[in-house]
Amino acid sequence: MMSQKCDVCSMHFQDEYSLQGHLGGKRHLQKVQQLEAIERSIFISPLPKFISPHALIEFFKKYGAIKGHEINESYLFIEFADRTSTEAVLSNPVWIYNVKLNIKRRIFHRNPKNPETKKANSPIENTGAICYNNVKHIFEKDTTFHNQLVTFLNTIQLTDAEIETRYESVCSHLDKIFKVVFPKCKTYKFGSTQTGLGFKECDLDIYMDIGEPIIESTNASTNMWTMQKIFKEVRRIMFRMSCVFSNIISIPKAKTPIIKFCYVKKNISCDISFKNSLSIYKSNLIKYYISLDSRVKPLMMLIKYWARNFKISGSGKMSNYALVLLIIFYLQQPSVKIIPPLLELQKTCRPQIINGWQVNFDKNTKLPPITNNSSIPELLYGFFSFYTTFKYKSQIICPLDGKIHTELEFKDVDSLPPYMDRYKPCFTEDENFKLKINRDMCVQDPIELNHNVTGGTPFSTLDTFIQYCANGAAICTETSKNDYKNLLKLLLSTIVKRKAADNICKITISANQKTCIIFSKKPKLTNSDWYFTAFNMVKDIFEKVFKVQVAFLTADVESKQQRIDISDVHTEKYEKIILHCNGSHCVWRNRKIKGIILDPSISCLEKEALISDQVIENQEKEKSVNRINLDFVCTFEKNLNPLQIILTVSNQNTDENIFQQFAIFAKSKLVHIIQRAWTTKNVCIF
Repeated sequence: MMSQKCDVCSMHFQDEYSLQGHLGGKRHLQKVQQLEAIERSIFISPLPKFISPHALIEFFKKYGAIKGHEINESYLFIEFADRTSTEAVLSNPVWIYNVKLNIKRRIFHRNPKNPETKKANSPIENTGAICYNNVKHIFEKDTTFHNQLVTFLNTIQLTDAEIETRYESVCSHLDKIFKVVFPKCKTYKFGSTQTGLGFKECDLDIYMDIGEPIIESTNASTNMWTMQKIFKEVRRIMFRMSCVFSNIISIPKAKTPIIKFCYVKKNISCDISFKNSLSIYKSNLIKYYISLDSRVKPLMMLIKYWARNFKISGSGKMSNYALVLLIIFYLQQPSVKIIPPLLELQKTCRPQIINGWQVNFDKNTKLPPITNNSSIPELLYGFFSFYTTFKYKSQIICPLDGKIHTELEFKDVDSLPPYMDRYKPCFTEDENFKLKINRDMCVQDPIELNHNVTGGTPFSTLDTFIQYCANGAAICTETSKNDYKNLLKLLLSTIVKRKAADNICKITISANQKTCIIFSKKPKLTNSDWYFTAFNMVKDIFEKVFKVQVAFLTADVESKQQRIDISDVHTEKYEKIILHCNGSHCVWRNRKIKGIILDPSISCLEKEALISDQVIENQEKEKSVNRINLDFVCTFEKNLNPLQIILTVSNQNTDENIFQQFAIFAKSKLVHIIQRAWTTKNVCIF
């Protein structure tokens, strides 16, 4: 039998089946992607001494979008987004300031002889052509804020021409490919490439309408389309077309199931979904809002970049969509009034309902003239100030009407205004359909009214957002004295140092005498007994629920620390006890344990301890154990009037984000467990 060969990898296979398996494998696809990147790359060496590398990069942008680059003292690699740009550069001599550049096509060495050669010929890492280090030279020029902003935006944002030539072609090609399986299919882009808020290196979000109904039930007949069947067919085609698709990853169990892939011809990372078309209408709304005033798009691009630069937005952080809604909501406020609430645009049109929500609005709605003449720096200051002082825990952000609603209103839906009627049935149908208001922050989607777009935003991200907003407001105020000349430079380069208070958590536990129930036949507890009982319970929670090891110290009158025995804790000799705690388990995540029935007679402490044990066991089973270094001290202080203990948990050597997560969990669980605790003598002491 004739052997089969993969020319890309220089490998031989016994049969066609083995070859096809290799062609769909990760190693081959990475090699294809590597070769594609090299074919789009040029090598420039030596570099002109009087021309900066950044100036060279700016010069080569006229040939096309640049995906990445690598700068060295003696050479410059540039990877274009499209192969045609590379061919254009190499087709004729290139001169800059009367100097002819020595440009070569990048060469791929299959077996490099030394590490330096290997490094030089590996694919250019996408260091981010728009990362701050690559654009900061714009702000170092002696020019005005306006000129800096224009140059900055031209550097980072996708142009309409790039969107049309680079991204639109992907959608049209997908339609041709998948019409074999879905004859009526139509592909739409949404997200930043649709709104016009895309960065040079942004991904492409795609919705494909297959033109047929999709059945949710697993018992659907063979001629009906289910999501599982769609995924199977799409993946089958993608894996067969390795020249078009690479890095194919399916995520079928997400809220909106997607398939991630790289479109090889343009080297674009894509997410394609088939289930929910609402994103198209949300993108159209944002695009309309941007068209209302020339200041909106620059403001949004600047804030998006600012959040990206300081890792406020992104995977596992705050979504770009949520961030844009925050900007829209601020611009809707009565004191700003640049963008109208969606409600105003929906009053005059007949509702178009998709999945239970109105998705349309009247673009021809007659709106009052915009009287706000604030400059972009002034609007930027307003945005930062507004969200620095916003009460996230108790207030709901609602871009539908542009108003702040309270948490109480959404708990009692009858108190909501009539235009929220489409949401009210969600409250009674199923717990999963409710707007998740019990989060650190809540931004209601203006179209999908039961969706909190910041529901997955961790507290640490919100805290960082608030701190950087406060810092941004201060920078705007300071730079206003010099016509905002240094605003962009300071705004994008000033790193906020966490305050010492961010690494401290205080918890107060009081002996509430009014609710203290003491049975007549039981002896009354002394203060020392109360302190001792409370301390033991805190210690048990730390060890059994938080899974940390506890060492006991005390501070004497000379503020020195010394080890003590637990039996001495309750003595009046020591007014301040210090617990030094160390742990390695992240027990505050995934505490909803399914399939386990706990004995209702066990105490709250025992229940929480069992859940922690199960969390650790599940992590070990799933091989998802993420060891952490939890190192903190807890100061246990006694107070007589009123009778209480004050716990001060201080970070010692724990990652700040991890400590913030632990502090929130610890405060909640300590108070909850202790409030429900009863001593073995049936005396309620709290």
